[in-house]
Amino acid sequence: MGAKAYKKDFSDLGLRMVISAVLIYGIQVLALYIAQSINMSWIWNMDTMLAVTMIPMYAIGYPLAFLILKAGTKSCTIEKHAMKPIQFIMAFLMSYALMMLGNIIGVGFTNGIGFLKGEPVDNSLTDIVSNGNIWISSIYIVLLAPIFEEYLFRKIICDRLVKYGQGMAVIMSGLMFGLFHGNFNQFFYAAFIGCFFAFIYVKTGNVMYTIGLHMIVNFIGSVVGGLLLQNIDLSGDLFQMPFSDMAVFALYMLVIYGMVIAGAVLLLANLSKFKVSPGQITIRKGNKFEISIINVGMFLYCELFVLMMFGQALL
Repeated sequence: MGAKAYKKDFSDLGLRMVISAVLIYGIQVLALYIAQSINMSWIWNMDTMLAVTMIPMYAIGYPLAFLILKAGTKSCTIEKHAMKPIQFIMAFLMSYALMMLGNIIGVGFTNGIGFLKGEPVDNSLTDIVSNGNIWISSIYIVLLAPIFEEYLFRKIICDRLVKYGQGMAVIMSGLMFGLFHGNFNQFFYAAFIGCFFAFIYVKTGNVMYTIGLHMIVNFIGSVVGGLLLQNIDLSGDLFQMPFSDMAVFALYMLVIYGMVIAGAVLLLANLSKFKVSPGQITIRKGNKFEISIINVGMFLYCELFVLMMFGQALL
């Protein structure tokens, strides 16, 4: 095999991901259209709208995507290694720090776009956790999303790309995962933790670890954060809120920043341990970007989601 064959392999993956993404998002749009045709009031209720769009996506869209992607080039089997409980806790703290860093970048970027266009950019995830039933939305965000997303972006994609080296699998998994979210609010932190989860997966060969990490991160963000948003008014002067609310908010921030600081320290202390192994196929250093991204399939995938991200931010 040569550079052309490698590029064709990446292009095939990109095209399969484009088809899969169109199916996943298309099924959501179709389900929403059918629901509107039956009862327009359904789309004004957050819990009903989530059920209408999420259930078909996870029941039909993702399973079809799995079939499409697994029908491609033969995957490699990654050797399994167990994580100790303390390693899992450390991995969570590091992933949380990366998530917060990405979130800060994403918020700054979208605020900049909002400033330029004269109005704030919508954040659909904040709308869900602020307006819907927390425990209903947590079924999709905390349980289903981590299982389906980790299986697709870590298990399927990393298994397919690890033959080019663990580093290639990690970067492509994180990049494609970040883009798949389709908005700048989530792109940066999804890409950061996507790379980190991919690193955990290629080192352990066990997607259950990344599913668990993903669930915990989403639980803290959507359930704990959502309960805070729904029960404490943070729009006014913090010093004029009831003492009980201020105490809860202060405790929440103390825990969050404590985890972020601990995670950042662990990341810096363990930088030397983030080493990736070469694969069965070696792509010359100067050709990696051209082969992995500058091809029809991957270019279409990136273009599709970059346009979606700018459309979401500007419209």
